Amino acid sequence: MSKIPSCLNLQPGEEMRLWKDISEDPDRISRYRKLARLLDKRHRYSEVIAVLRMALKRIPPEQFQEAKEIKKQIARLHENAGDTQRAIREYHKLIREYPETPVLYERLERIYRRLGRKKEMIKVLRGVEKGNPQRERALKRLVRLESDLGNFKAARHYLRLLIEKFGSDYSRFKDLGRLYEKSGNLKQAIVNYKKALKFKPQNPDLALLIGVSKRKAGLRKKARRRFDDILSYRPGWYGSHINLAEMDIEDGRFSEAEKHLKKIDARFPGNSRVKINRARILLLEGHPEEALSLCREGASSTPFYYTDELSLGHLVLAGACSAIGNPREAGYHNLMAERIKGGGDFFKITIEVVDEMIESGDLEMAGKVADGLLARFPMNSLAYVKKAEIARIRGMIDEAISFAARASRESNPRYLKDKIRGLELMAELHEEKGMEEESRRFLSQAQDLASSQE
Repeated sequence: MSKIPSCLNLQPGEEMRLWKDISEDPDRISRYRKLARLLDKRHRYSEVIAVLRMALKRIPPEQFQEAKEIKKQIARLHENAGDTQRAIREYHKLIREYPETPVLYERLERIYRRLGRKKEMIKVLRGVEKGNPQRERALKRLVRLESDLGNFKAARHYLRLLIEKFGSDYSRFKDLGRLYEKSGNLKQAIVNYKKALKFKPQNPDLALLIGVSKRKAGLRKKARRRFDDILSYRPGWYGSHINLAEMDIEDGRFSEAEKHLKKIDARFPGNSRVKINRARILLLEGHPEEALSLCREGASSTPFYYTDELSLGHLVLAGACSAIGNPREAGYHNLMAERIKGGGDFFKITIEVVDEMIESGDLEMAGKVADGLLARFPMNSLAYVKKAEIARIRGMIDEAISFAARASRESNPRYLKDKIRGLELMAELHEEKGMEEESRRFLSQAQDLASSQE
């Protein structure tokens, strides 16, 4: 029997028997696989990888497919073992060696998404060359990733390439229209929505997008006609009724607006946007206290990704707070209404506002914005980092430590940077209190986590 490598800690019984089989016929790859499966069941990942690498050395060049599968398995094992950086390196090597294999891109992207490192995946996808069967899929992913990062110009570039090289369809023109709309180019948004509509005439979702774009562009009569047209073939359509109601409110036609809101109540009772618009009517009719109560109820239940609805809610709350003599609260809501309107990433925008307020020295407003974020995301580590930084500037060290401690307990690997910053703050704050041993302990934890990602 061959000598057991030092990297293996094989136990008497089945493990040793399988090693004996390998020793008797080291070119039989199936025997390595059997031992690897056994060790895998026992969660001894480093030994599994060692066994599979031994197998790779025995595979002849003509059996490249089997070699490929073993290399994929090794990359996956590094991922399962929590060795993320090694897994990334293995997937990069595999993509260079087998650039036409779709699952490699999928697994690598999954890791980068989890770590919040989408820009690195973009670099990989840009390297997918013309003629590669994965080129179309790569372009689709580039559109999605660039859109996620708010890089709408780049996303449009890849989407136009997709249409040019692989053909046009309903979804591609619709997506192009959305990208133009997010960039504020409403004319081009409408042009592309109409191209998409040719593929699916009388599609209410798409017709609504055209109407909304026309409303944003100030083409109110054309927008109304589009919303009314949708109701002619889709009675009760929410999008039409809510837009017509809001336009009626803007025109001072409150009773007409209420007719549309009641139509929505019949199908979607308790709708958050309906509550905000009824609060808007109450405010305009001179009932700010009632408007404040109803709008808070509606805005608190608005999903964070409906940024225009959230903006409207803040605007109504600002008006109500101002009317009852609370200018500071009104200022907060006016600020948020302005900043998130038409925004793509509510969370990113809100953090930017916090940082700007800290930079300007308005710590009270910075704290209010951070509190608003925590009201919606009670466990968010980055919001707690900001609360800790604000408390630290104010000289409230114990309170800052409490907030930093919450950030340091982050368990989601996507937000590892926030966890590390929380630990760094804990180290800095304890040092300021003269607690050197605790400071070194937290700093060591932060450094260990940071080095694990290098």
